[in-house]
Amino acid sequence: MSELPQDIKDIDKRISDLKNAKEKRKEKSQVSILMQQAFRFAAEFVSPVIIALALGYLADGYFNTKPIIMLILAVFGCAAGVLNVYKAALETDKDIR
Repeated sequence: MSELPQDIKDIDKRISDLKNAKEKRKEKSQVSILMQQAFRFAAEFVSPVIIALALGYLADGYFNTKPIIMLILAVFGCAAGVLNVYKAALETDKDIR
């Protein structure tokens, strides 16, 4: 049997190049998905803490009890942040399955 024509060899090479490019895009998209999840988890944790600290600062200024209310609300803000991250992780796990 004779050797394949050059056109068919070129087509085979182009097909394999396209498959390799598709695999590379898939890897990059998974990295971007993981980055999105990391930023989401960070935002889910930090937002309630910042809000609690701000409310505590304002309440301490109003009631003239400088760090006490802010510290108490900071603890509640951290607890709310952990709960938010936990819920987001469960939702992410549900999406994966």
